[in-house]
Amino acid sequence: MGRIHKAQSPGCRWLLMLVILWPGHAVTGQTQDCTVQRFSFQPGEEARYRISYNWLFLWTDVGEVWFSAKESRVMEIPCLHLLAVGATYKSWDWFFKVRDRYESWVYPESLKPIAFKRDVYEGGYTIKHHYLFNHTKGIAYTQTQSNDNPVIKDTVPIPGCTFDLVSILYYVRNLDLSGCRINDTIPITLLIDNEIYTIYFRYLGTEKKKIRKLGEIDCMKFSAMLIQGSVFNKGEKMVIWVTHDKNRLPVYIESPILVGSVRGTLIGIKGNRYPLDFRK
Repeated sequence: MGRIHKAQSPGCRWLLMLVILWPGHAVTGQTQDCTVQRFSFQPGEEARYRISYNWLFLWTDVGEVWFSAKESRVMEIPCLHLLAVGATYKSWDWFFKVRDRYESWVYPESLKPIAFKRDVYEGGYTIKHHYLFNHTKGIAYTQTQSNDNPVIKDTVPIPGCTFDLVSILYYVRNLDLSGCRINDTIPITLLIDNEIYTIYFRYLGTEKKKIRKLGEIDCMKFSAMLIQGSVFNKGEKMVIWVTHDKNRLPVYIESPILVGSVRGTLIGIKGNRYPLDFRK
């Protein structure tokens, strides 16, 4: 996913994407139908993650990312409003200040995106994206602007199962995992920076994972395919642990980047639909 990252930052933007791009059902081709039954979350759920960066064997907490889901309306259409916000801690703002806001409005039944908005500030660089999805015509209408440059409008052809950076998280959390076998993979199609990308995830089995201050929890473990770019190394080096329950909640994500490593750790959750079985 390297082309997504314009700035050389190990901070919130990377982790925002890292937390978003977690795996669902591991049976290749299953998602082409794009049909899900929403069960893993409910309106009112809020999750918070700590971002940590490792360089020269020292882990440092650099920021946080928050996710929330609530009922809403967009263009008079009843929908779910999915929000992801990332920010560096003020103590890190002098080095590389990040204030990122990603929003997606989705159909409650299918979780397909209706509209997507991105408004970010990263080390003095700003970018704004606004997408409107027409799944019937297979087109996304896009508006983009970076810094004070003119707004660029475009239309992008999209496959039948195309998601944005926020809707994909909630969509895959609701896929059927009953057929998972070790080394099964699933392709996911994303519209990012006015381009279509296909990534895949590989199921690695189950594992107990201890989360700092929360406890140990049973997880499903996955790796994610990455594309060489300004931040990531190419290959399946990102590893994601997802709760092995109906919440399907990412609790820990770690990956090397071109300089050092980054990880995201769940530090808070409320409004979850089902209890989480953390054991001290």
